[in-house]
Amino acid sequence: MNFTLYPYGNAHEKQNPDGSWAFTCQHGTNECVANMIIACAMHYHPKSTDYMNFVECLESASAPATSGQKCAKSTGYDWDEINTCSTGKLGNTLMHQVALATDGLSPKHQWTPWVVMNGKPLSQSQLDQHLVKLVCDAYTGSDKPAACNSHSESVCMNE
Repeated sequence: MNFTLYPYGNAHEKQNPDGSWAFTCQHGTNECVANMIIACAMHYHPKSTDYMNFVECLESASAPATSGQKCAKSTGYDWDEINTCSTGKLGNTLMHQVALATDGLSPKHQWTPWVVMNGKPLSQSQLDQHLVKLVCDAYTGSDKPAACNSHSESVCMNE
């Protein structure tokens, strides 16, 4: 399975006079801060099997915008590196790249989360289902991955 995460949601960007970018997020400034932290963590840890524990930690926190240090510690990431990125030029550039990627999706992004499987977006009702089941149901190979034989809600990303 090819997996790509764009931490952008229903955000918008506008270029500042100095060439940097200003982001406006659907759920306010804290969502934009958390998106930037995720983009920076993904920059330093580009494999989805590496960054998903960090993303899950941040997304499950009651205050994601201020939980970066705690989540970095729990995943063994260098918080100073991520924080410097997320508050500086590199983070701004990375978020602009995420914005361009999100705006360039085909089919075009319509809601959040926007999940596309085999070229077709999942419907809102499909998003309520367990993702592993959806992936296994869509799998067309001869031998399904071991995760497809499990009825557990918790599946190791390496399966």
